[in-house]
Amino acid sequence: MALGLAVSFRDNVLEDFLAAMGGDIDMPLYGLWAMVALVSLWALRTERRRGAAPGLAMRRLGLVFAGVLALHIGFTLVKTTMPQIVPYYADPSLTALDAWLHGDTDPWRVLEQLLGDRLLVRLTPLYQGPWLILAFLFPVILLAGDEEPRRVRRFLVLYTVAWIGMGNVVALMGMSVGPVFHDRFYDSTRFAALTRNLQDAGLDGTVMGALQQHLWSMYAAGREGFGTGLSAFPSVHVAVATVVALYCAERSLLLAIPAGLFAGTILILSVWSGYHYAVDGYVSVLLIAGLWVGLRRLARFRPPEAAPTRGWHPAADPAE
Repeated sequence: MALGLAVSFRDNVLEDFLAAMGGDIDMPLYGLWAMVALVSLWALRTERRRGAAPGLAMRRLGLVFAGVLALHIGFTLVKTTMPQIVPYYADPSLTALDAWLHGDTDPWRVLEQLLGDRLLVRLTPLYQGPWLILAFLFPVILLAGDEEPRRVRRFLVLYTVAWIGMGNVVALMGMSVGPVFHDRFYDSTRFAALTRNLQDAGLDGTVMGALQQHLWSMYAAGREGFGTGLSAFPSVHVAVATVVALYCAERSLLLAIPAGLFAGTILILSVWSGYHYAVDGYVSVLLIAGLWVGLRRLARFRPPEAAPTRGWHPAADPAE
């Protein structure tokens, strides 16, 4: 569906996408690949303990990774096509709403005064490394670590909504580039102070700063690639972090506290760095939390499922 939508609005979709897959940014991914290996081994071991043959366990794990990859490729294809469907228009309204919600001041200024640039720039690695690991491996973690089918389905729905529902569908309703790209896109000086503050804080020398420059250069050159595309409203980073935090809250209070702090940190960094307006994150939290409440209430009206006769797993074949 994503590919069909993309080719309807753009030319040379596959050529552009494949040409940019190599990437122009030097971002170390050793941690991500190490976690992929560790979580994969964990999932395979869990499947074997549930009674699955080695070949079947490998196929199930492969299907999960194939689904995750397909989702993210589809997300990127749609995200890079969205400006051709709905032009950017919402930044002035989001800027005004942000200021109104925070006492006639920009929320990044509030964060800079409360927490300080030195602390915030030190926290920026959380926005890429740990978040990226959770964002891509969450379905595999569900496969390996959860024996409750309803909860797995509920959070797979939330995970998909965070990416596709929020990052593609809702984003089309409020097409915006975000504060950090605002002045370059609209040829203004509205966020000149934000730009100076980020430069003085040394963000240019971090992976986050390099990624921001990469995103803009790709957009300015009309190039597409995995993980590219400008779209601020709502925040997928915050939406995914909220999904993980809610899952941890369902599993354990001990997990809920650090997961909640992590989600709050992602929200703070998304605003301070200029990636997002504060309202982008607020909407993400409200929509994901509201859907989570609705899904839990809906589950109360469904009859209980029969207990599995063999080790249950989310990807079980009906015949089994």
